[in-house]
Amino acid sequence: MKDLSIALNHRPGALADMGDVLGRAGISIEGGGAWVVNGQGAAHFLFNDGAPARSALEAAGIQVLDEREVLVQRLDQAKPGQLGKLTRRMAQAGVNIEVLYSDHSNQLILVVDDIAKGREVSGGVGARANGGIPMKQHNYELQVEWTGNTGEGTKTYRGYRRDHTITAEGKPPILASSDPSFRGDPSRYNPEDLLVASLSACHMLSYLHLCAVNHVTVLDYRDVALGLMDENSDGSAQFTRVTLRPTVKIAPGDDRVKAHALHDQAHHLCFIARSVNFPVDVTPTIAEETASPA
Repeated sequence: MKDLSIALNHRPGALADMGDVLGRAGISIEGGGAWVVNGQGAAHFLFNDGAPARSALEAAGIQVLDEREVLVQRLDQAKPGQLGKLTRRMAQAGVNIEVLYSDHSNQLILVVDDIAKGREVSGGVGARANGGIPMKQHNYELQVEWTGNTGEGTKTYRGYRRDHTITAEGKPPILASSDPSFRGDPSRYNPEDLLVASLSACHMLSYLHLCAVNHVTVLDYRDVALGLMDENSDGSAQFTRVTLRPTVKIAPGDDRVKAHALHDQAHHLCFIARSVNFPVDVTPTIAEETASPA
């Protein structure tokens, strides 16, 4: 989601002209507003993808002053004080809110001077920590069963296998183990594999959805994801970074710039990436399908 800051002439019909331009380009406004400041029209409008909106407006001679990433927050509108709690948390983090309005889904949209810190407050710690409530809550129940007892349980460190199965109702089991570095079975997936795979798959599914609604036809998608984990002297460990390297093939004539830009939005939407405490980098490659010879 991107906020466009737009300069409008202070005259009747300026907003109508802008709306006509966007309508002819098939671009929807997701939220925003317009004001007169010191005799000059000023507007902030929200778009799923800022690039085509900006191109359409500038081609019509309408000045776009800035294009900014936004924070999206849903508050409990029935409970007084929600806005105060959120903005106080922003202030305590040293984040200055420059623009604030609501979108068509009654979500709060914020443009801030430090998007990384703002995301930590607004998105990184979750809606409930800010005094808000989630739109929906989803539950995921799985069963993990250790199958590595060779007869003496965990009597010794070397005396048991790390094998286990992961199952969920109505789905085939996943045969898993630990990393071979920790005496696991190299032929089975380990938790580290599954974490990296979850990040890759979540980004892919978010991206394919965005392409579908933004008229980009993806014909092939392949990702070679890399996770880095540091092991500490006390036996603990933590992931420090995951890099997704998707190669995407789109239909001939489709907008490669838009296809590339949608990866940023997909990363913002991916709930797995939003849930981890280490950086997830995305370095996409966009290729166009070669048209078949006549």
